[in-house]
Amino acid sequence: MAEVKDYGELFTADILVVGGSMSGLTTAIRAKENNPELDILVIDKGIIGWNGQSTKAGNGIRSTSKHPDGVMNALGYLVHAHTPFLNDQEFLKRYLEVHRDNIDYMKHCGVQVSCDEDGNATPLTFIPDALDMAGVSINVNAQLPAFALKLGIRLMSRVNVFELLTSKTGKVIGAIGFGMDKGECKIFHAKAVAMATQGCHFKKIGLEFMGYGTGVGAMYRVGAVMRNVEFSTQVDVVFKKTNTPIYGGFNMICNKNGENLTQKYIGHLEWEVTPALVNAMVKEVAAGNGPLWVDLEQPDEVRMMIGGTDMDESTQRMMRDKMAWEHLVFSKTAKNIGEVGTKPEATIKTVIQVEPVKVDTDIRTDVEGLWAPGKVSTQGNAYFGWTRGDGLGNASTTGMMAGDSIAPYAAAADWDALDLEQIAAYKEKIYAPLNRPSGKSPKEIYDRIERYIFDVNKCVLKSETEIHKVYQDIEEMKKIVPQLTADDPHTLAKCLEAADTILCLEMIFRSADMRKESRGIMYPHYRTDYPETDNENWLRWINIRQGKDGEMELFTEDIPMWRYPIRPEGYKIPAGHVEEYYV
Repeated sequence: MAEVKDYGELFTADILVVGGSMSGLTTAIRAKENNPELDILVIDKGIIGWNGQSTKAGNGIRSTSKHPDGVMNALGYLVHAHTPFLNDQEFLKRYLEVHRDNIDYMKHCGVQVSCDEDGNATPLTFIPDALDMAGVSINVNAQLPAFALKLGIRLMSRVNVFELLTSKTGKVIGAIGFGMDKGECKIFHAKAVAMATQGCHFKKIGLEFMGYGTGVGAMYRVGAVMRNVEFSTQVDVVFKKTNTPIYGGFNMICNKNGENLTQKYIGHLEWEVTPALVNAMVKEVAAGNGPLWVDLEQPDEVRMMIGGTDMDESTQRMMRDKMAWEHLVFSKTAKNIGEVGTKPEATIKTVIQVEPVKVDTDIRTDVEGLWAPGKVSTQGNAYFGWTRGDGLGNASTTGMMAGDSIAPYAAAADWDALDLEQIAAYKEKIYAPLNRPSGKSPKEIYDRIERYIFDVNKCVLKSETEIHKVYQDIEEMKKIVPQLTADDPHTLAKCLEAADTILCLEMIFRSADMRKESRGIMYPHYRTDYPETDNENWLRWINIRQGKDGEMELFTEDIPMWRYPIRPEGYKIPAGHVEEYYV
């Protein structure tokens, strides 16, 4: 009779955390401190302490102000900030309550954080009594693993997971993947699993990072619900020479004739890169009025407020090691490609990032035994708020929330038996590209997908016509997947990642097709054929799950505004519901 060891090396733990960056490590640490008796294993496809998004994040970490009205002030700001009224306000209120403690908790975990003489984080003055901020050491991902090891948490690097294992009842009880050095099959058996993976980022450009959606794909295939995937495009205006974002420079863009585009097309200050500004830039270039440039000689109140003009240490936005790093980067840039100057050329950079896993106030997914802390659930938990600049805060806060709930679950849970037939089927699927004598390279898929990054009409200014063109591309890419071949662990991983990247791409455009309105700034969903926000018909979440036939199933869910404190002007409680928030 076959045994698990016949398929690969077996590892057991009460809690398995997939992803060894800030959210995964915080989840593990918090769970271990809640219950020191738990055996917790953290695995990562890279090197724990060096891999993950936290190593590429900015210098700031935020917390909700400890002012008595801090939570409600922040809630009000965030609901209106970037994707108005699509927040899950019940989730967000709980998030902000925990978010209040995340700077202190990072200090507790050994992370170096810059604060004032009284130990308080520096307030963001343009959001009074709502959100505070402190600088974080550039070595944050080295400090957290050290603390985790002191607590007795096990860490395992260079292991890539592609599928989740489930019990006969559908509960998640482990994972399967392989070692990135030799390609050996590794099987993990656990009482609970936290998928602290990043989402899917379609292009590695400049300061951006790349994720391939393997965590999203694995969770989708076991029944996790995805939400708000249509809001997956982040737009920046960047210095053309360096490809770095012009933070706060949204109102300083001019055409070759010196005309300010914000004044010409919009008529008011822009606080983010909006579809209206992108549309203006596209029109000007098409009319022959390029190149576009940024007038850095002119003051701009938006840029000044976010620290774009004064980056000395008095702002306390950066610690000394961060300041030293920034100076090094800028000096190397000047040495290798020259000074940017005061009138540098500008262009649009789009980043497609899918972070859609729906979770509750405990960071649980809809599948028993499965949690999803960190950026993988930024959209799905409807935390549309201050996402720019608070990746670290989101990671630590969701990690704390997950750790607080996963620990008692794992302590009380029984061990469910592994399904050998499931393991055998997953192993065959995972290693299939190695067993094909010849075929195609995953580069064919990535080359196709990367074209979307440079196509504003597909990324930002969507229409039904353009969306349906994408459907055709997706079907062509799906045909390539069964032909992908590999001869080493790295290429094998790329083959599997390519399939999940296609899956994420399809989610974006299926959701964008369904939402017949435009909404959002930071992560905009903009339809040229439905350019207005429609609160009457589209105060709804669009959800995605894998149907029983294996096909993608989309369904809407009314946003329960009758339970929320912050509502659009003129909102009327729909028939069948009553006022609940103030009851």
